[in-house]
Amino acid sequence: MAGNYFIFKGLMRRINDLYDSVTSFENLMIAAKKALKGTKSKSESLEFYFNLESNLINLQNELESETYEPGGYKYFKVFKPKEREIAVAPFRDRVVHHAIVNVIEPIYEKIFISDSYATRKNKGTHKAVLKAQEMIKRNEWYFKSDIRKYFPSIDQEVMIKILGRKIKDKRLLSLLKKVIRNGGAKGKGLPIGNLTSQFLANVYLDRFDHYIKDELGFKYYVRYMDDFVVFDNDKEKLINSRKAISCFLQEKLKLELKENATYINKRLNGLSFLGMRVFPSLIGINSVNLKRSVRKMRIKANLYSVGKIRDEKISQSAQSITGYLKYFNTYKLRSDLISKGII
Repeated sequence: MAGNYFIFKGLMRRINDLYDSVTSFENLMIAAKKALKGTKSKSESLEFYFNLESNLINLQNELESETYEPGGYKYFKVFKPKEREIAVAPFRDRVVHHAIVNVIEPIYEKIFISDSYATRKNKGTHKAVLKAQEMIKRNEWYFKSDIRKYFPSIDQEVMIKILGRKIKDKRLLSLLKKVIRNGGAKGKGLPIGNLTSQFLANVYLDRFDHYIKDELGFKYYVRYMDDFVVFDNDKEKLINSRKAISCFLQEKLKLELKENATYINKRLNGLSFLGMRVFPSLIGINSVNLKRSVRKMRIKANLYSVGKIRDEKISQSAQSITGYLKYFNTYKLRSDLISKGII
């Protein structure tokens, strides 16, 4: 977003007048280029790009006349690390999603807490894990939890009301309603896989972040999407806050804690967070995640050996795994994997 900030600089304070920025041809062109990343070989995106300017003008006309309607999703399932249903929007809708986020992301970045790490620039999983280690060094105890079936449980009307507190532009709110209500079932859920879903899921829990920090008064708190940890030296304070946290989520956001993933523990026992084991003096990889990564690399190596994938593909996979592991105390692990020819 930073590189495109100049487009919206004059509108940052006038958050009741944003729709023209969303529908500007320049913004739609930037959005189309972003939407194309990772889909260059897909026939739908190539077809859109073959007549890019005319397709964008048609899309712009629909948006400006408020006749735009999102299309249907295509669904498929993934099973690792857990079973999830992924929704894929039509390419032109993905352009709209990027166009919306281009405009509203800078607004919400100003109010997001610094220790929310999912789907934000210069954040990510490894920085979240390192921040958790920094916090566990300062605190004897932690309260760890995540939210039960988070994306399917998001209440669409609550989501729309949350957006309405910050965004006063009626046309933009109307467009956001169309995008939100196009997914889920019976007024619940945001489809996993959409840029707007990822972004709005962060917006939905921003109120919760401020409740933890500003109302309950916890200084040390980190969240990555619906996984969160609260740290403190006072175990009783954490115990007493557990019910308040659960009630807030249920009453204000219509969400529930995942009971089998909710617990209070001592830092010496370590913290399992985002696939890593976090201790005050070291960070190791969770054994389940390690086995999954090794299995993936072995599959890629077998495909490479029979000529089904190219050099650059297996190189990218190895770099992806080592690139993540290098941030933590995994030198010996990486050396072992290299010596065995796994990466």
